Amino acid sequence: MKGIAHAKINLSLHITGKLPNGYHKLDSLVVFTEFGDILELRRANKFILTTCGTFNRELPPSSENIILAALQILEGASTEFKINLEKSIPVSAGLGGGSTNAAQALKLAAALLECPLPNDSDKITSVGSDLPVCLTGKPALVRGFGEKITILDRFFEFPILLVNPNKPVPTGDVYKQLSAVNNPPQTSYPVEGNKCDVIDWLKEQRNDLEAPAFDLCPETKDVLFSLRKQEGCLLARMSGSGGTCFGIFQTMEQTSVAARKIKIGIPEWWVQPTRILPQ
Repeated sequence: MKGIAHAKINLSLHITGKLPNGYHKLDSLVVFTEFGDILELRRANKFILTTCGTFNRELPPSSENIILAALQILEGASTEFKINLEKSIPVSAGLGGGSTNAAQALKLAAALLECPLPNDSDKITSVGSDLPVCLTGKPALVRGFGEKITILDRFFEFPILLVNPNKPVPTGDVYKQLSAVNNPPQTSYPVEGNKCDVIDWLKEQRNDLEAPAFDLCPETKDVLFSLRKQEGCLLARMSGSGGTCFGIFQTMEQTSVAARKIKIGIPEWWVQPTRILPQ
């Protein structure tokens, strides 16, 4: 079984509170891109994870990988698989790479074993707060600590450019730097709106983790500035806890031109043009 673990983007991310267990409450619009990692899964006598790709050297050991934790919540807790992961999504980059890998591994394993995906919310979120939305793989409004999901039946394909300064920004460190945790939620999403309405709505929202991420990795702010000055960029913002930033463009051609300009200007940055999956 083979599949793509699509990169996750937080187009907006409001931190609206903190629970006694330490989880932060959020209000976010999450989408997925065509770009992602590639997983291949087959039966084996034990759990074996092999890796390749641009960022495979930055992954944790197999025994600590979130993929193993996810497979343990599958019906029967079977982890007897050999998985090859082609890692193209940067690690600790705000793109949900670990969670989207875990979600795709669960889908492939369930299909191979012909068993249902886990539906126990507590078990799923115990693996990772991003895992529930990554299992849907669809544009969604995400609230609570990741367990409250409203899938958007209607979204749009947008060209998008992902840029990372090639410096990891650990999520835990960003949350520790967060000074305000009781921020206003998002305004009502324009369910019946067109593409312009969605962009206008997004401009009114924010990512509350940008400021602490900028403190930890100032280069992220440079990435955001570079995206905003590109021709055709409708909106630029940081995704998740950083340090990847995205720019939504009018056309794919403008996205490709911006990618070339940024890569020529600062070759050490990671630059990836792609598209948002509409559903």
